[in-house]
Amino acid sequence: MKITITIFTLVAALFSQLSFAKARIPIPYGTADKIIKMVDLPDQEEFQLEDGRYFDIGSYYTINHIVWLAYSSSEPQIVGYVEDSDEYLVFTPEELKQIAEIANVEIPAEAEVSFMHSVGGKIILGIIGLFVIHGIYSSYFSKDQEEEKQHDSAETA
Repeated sequence: MKITITIFTLVAALFSQLSFAKARIPIPYGTADKIIKMVDLPDQEEFQLEDGRYFDIGSYYTINHIVWLAYSSSEPQIVGYVEDSDEYLVFTPEELKQIAEIANVEIPAEAEVSFMHSVGGKIILGIIGLFVIHGIYSSYFSKDQEEEKQHDSAETA
């Protein structure tokens, strides 16, 4: 009888551990492609795609993120930005010069990355990390101080 109860207890403990292991909180992480608009081109026939949409000049880069906060990004490149779409057009430097002349706009020499993707995500992740470290530190060392206070009060009583 004791062996049956022991085996049943071990099996129940094993299955409860498996169910707890599945109940983890998912933390979103990975990579994502981003395109931001840099220069708004006029809606002219020269800047119209075959499907009727117009393109502008944008910056394309890839970010690595955790909890939707970017901690690194790839080198940005200047591309044709199609609004409300993940599509982009790749241009040579000569084509970019022609586009700038036709549209009478100035296209930056270097592509840019948005503030939140270059610096902002790192700052927020750093602050969250400091809170976590502070929480671990204070919970670990506050127990030692409480035990000392209880030990001191027990000696004085």
